[in-house]
Amino acid sequence: MIDIVMTTWHRKEMTETAIKTLAINTTTPSRLTVIDNGSDRDMQDMLRGLADNGLIENLVLLNKNIGLEPAKNIGMHFVKSPLFISTDNDCLPEKPNSFYYGRECWLQRLIDLMENHKDYGAISCRTQVMIGTGNIFSGKEMDEIVEFPHPGGSLRIMRTDLVNEIGGWRKSVDGRGSEEKYICGKLNNMGFKTGFAVNVKCYHMFGKGNWGYDENWRPERHGHTPIWHPAIQNGDNVKQMEEISGFKMQ
Repeated sequence: MIDIVMTTWHRKEMTETAIKTLAINTTTPSRLTVIDNGSDRDMQDMLRGLADNGLIENLVLLNKNIGLEPAKNIGMHFVKSPLFISTDNDCLPEKPNSFYYGRECWLQRLIDLMENHKDYGAISCRTQVMIGTGNIFSGKEMDEIVEFPHPGGSLRIMRTDLVNEIGGWRKSVDGRGSEEKYICGKLNNMGFKTGFAVNVKCYHMFGKGNWGYDENWRPERHGHTPIWHPAIQNGDNVKQMEEISGFKMQ
């Protein structure tokens, strides 16, 4: 039973899609914990409904936004498995694929990578748009993992004992996030590698405008550095999302 910890804040439609796609495409035994960072009533009511229907095992509804990293630390209290998934509320795992040596589930394939590469402390899924990484997969398509110092929160598998040993994420809400640089930097300092899985893919939803937010909500207020990318301006490729996730979009 692998723990999956998702931090949420607004973006009701994206969050619901992400949770339902997890339920559909995850065949490896898992339990989902959601830490909501003080979203509005509609969002929290939706999360309660998903919990009542068994899609969320543990649900924590905060009454205010305490920051992305402090919320992740709350989530660690529910992690019981040696490996766990840390994810944002805008990532869709790919549907099961028997091509990968009988390991159909994206989660099982990530577990296998961690078991076969003991020198890695964290491995993220490969998203359709790799922002800020350059063309790191060029010439490495036959590899299993591409090493990278701070893989993002796109369904990132991590070693529970290591995260606990370094004390988790930052406890302060100061700054604008970059949680992956902090936590993966700590793992790197301990002598463990971090990187992206080459063939375990997911779709990172962006949405139109400001990364799927209402125009009053900027990405940096959710722990992201302000960026510009065609995927953000042009919106999501719904057909590609459906192909990767196996989930029919509304």
